[in-house]
Amino acid sequence: MSYDKNWFKLVLNFRSSVIWDIKYQVAVTMIIALIITLIYEKGGYTKLSQPTLAGLIPGIVLGLLLVFRTNTAYERFWEGWQIGGMTIFTGRNLSRQIWMNIIVKSFEDKEKKAYHLRLIAAFFVAMTQHLRREGVDDRLKCLLAPEHSLQLKNVSNMPLKITQWIGAYLAQQYSQQHIDSIQFAALNRLLDQLVECLSRCERILNAPMPKAYSIHLRHLLILYCFALPFQMVKDLHWWTVPVVGVVAFVLFGIEAIGLEIENPFGYDANDIPLDSLCRKLHNDIEELIAADEDASAAFHNSHVS
Repeated sequence: MSYDKNWFKLVLNFRSSVIWDIKYQVAVTMIIALIITLIYEKGGYTKLSQPTLAGLIPGIVLGLLLVFRTNTAYERFWEGWQIGGMTIFTGRNLSRQIWMNIIVKSFEDKEKKAYHLRLIAAFFVAMTQHLRREGVDDRLKCLLAPEHSLQLKNVSNMPLKITQWIGAYLAQQYSQQHIDSIQFAALNRLLDQLVECLSRCERILNAPMPKAYSIHLRHLLILYCFALPFQMVKDLHWWTVPVVGVVAFVLFGIEAIGLEIENPFGYDANDIPLDSLCRKLHNDIEELIAADEDASAAFHNSHVS
């Protein structure tokens, strides 16, 4: 029963569908089909029936092009998901290693360490903003000191700047012998992995599908859909219009799906929920800080009693 309900729920989920993105293309092809059918039925122009146009663009060629387009876009989408997961995984490891390994001797040192843990969450938020070509927002301001917020407004790569601040903090802790060389090297490797995640996302963002390929595919789609009424009008008559609409819906829908998931870092319904992932990492870091503070408070109370 649960599967059946979910199945029908997905069928009626128009928010995540590409129907609204292709409504004009489908409408135009149906109007063309209607005009051709009217001329054939009312005007008696039987020469409009041209079944030979079925060989103009072989369906297998168009199908292979659409499959290649969709598969290429999905590979980019799936790689984006993998990078998002790797960012959370690396952020958790880095925050845990910093919190557990760096020695603090005062309340000020502890607050400084907690701030740099929050910089890891700020890195993910900044990476999201950077990939969307947006600037410092309220989420970043809540995680950063005022002077750091001002500095980010004047840099071209916000997440990279945040890794420099974290790296400087780690170098300071090493120089003060709060961590040894092995711990310092391990923490820097995790920091390098965050930079790698950023670079891989930038590669996806800055290397879209070649325009010539996308344009040629659209040309073929238009030619194929406009030729359909000439092939069908003799056999289907008035049914030509809805049948052409269904075929156009299928073909243009597949192309629109590939276009939507090609850049998975935006705000579309089918894009990666980067904002949710950012909140998840931030919550995990806050829980790590809070758990240590609760343990310290319990330890203090037990000694006082």
